[in-house]
Amino acid sequence: MKFLELVKEGRNSTGLYLGGIALIILLYILGNIPMLLDVKYNFPGTLFDPAQTDFIAAYGSLRLLIGMLIPFLLVFFGLVLYLMYAHKRGLQSIFTSAPRFRWKRFLGFSAFLLVFFGAYTFLDVVISGATDQLTWNFKAASFWPLLFVAILMVPFQAAAEELIFRIYALQGLYLRTNNPWISLTISSLMFAFMHISNPEVNALGPGILLYYFMAGVFMALISIQDEGAELAIAFHVFNNLFGVLVLTSGWHVFRTDALFIDERPPGNLTIQLLSGALTFAFLYFVLAKKLGWKPLKSLR
Repeated sequence: MKFLELVKEGRNSTGLYLGGIALIILLYILGNIPMLLDVKYNFPGTLFDPAQTDFIAAYGSLRLLIGMLIPFLLVFFGLVLYLMYAHKRGLQSIFTSAPRFRWKRFLGFSAFLLVFFGAYTFLDVVISGATDQLTWNFKAASFWPLLFVAILMVPFQAAAEELIFRIYALQGLYLRTNNPWISLTISSLMFAFMHISNPEVNALGPGILLYYFMAGVFMALISIQDEGAELAIAFHVFNNLFGVLVLTSGWHVFRTDALFIDERPPGNLTIQLLSGALTFAFLYFVLAKKLGWKPLKSLR
């Protein structure tokens, strides 16, 4: 478990971790200030509510996306610098135990996910008989700027969350528990509760937090098994890019001018959770076979 052991290469006092948590919160708050000021001075009298269709229409979906992503850019660069200069971690060792960041793994898994998510979405729509509720939404004037912003900013947003939960929290908890299962369970619970304000929770109920917990466990496991965060970052980046650029819905956190608009209602929570569990299990099985990972029982 070289990935978890990487934490021992730096300084790890309780005070440093408390400072890191405080820094994450501070940077996230500061990152939201530009959007709040923008609304206050450029849209006076407009009620700030990113979940409401009227607000998105008045403010602009691309403008809102940029405002939502800025805090994560600050968190990503701020936490990386904090790990390097306060925790005394090397830049490469923050993300992987390999000699260098494994871009081939990152890009290869991303390409596989492109095929998998594309096929899964197509089959889901066809089997449910809801092809008439999937609307082609390509508008050149809005899509190309969206594509530029998404490619530029979404990877940092997803990487920031991986940095917080699959690196800072997961490794920090392992340092204190010396147990990978306890560490990944707690960090995944933290990841799930971070999403408690997402529109998906309002649409499907608090039970959907179990999906985020499963996603957290999946990304923690593949990071531990692969001795690096490249695969987890690839999954998170691609998943979010898919939601921003390819398929969006009125009840999703990213409501953009994507290529397709899914007008179907949220559906059944149990089916959503079962679908998520099968997806994560399938992806884990494929990666484990391809990369020759050890059995899960070997994680102690």
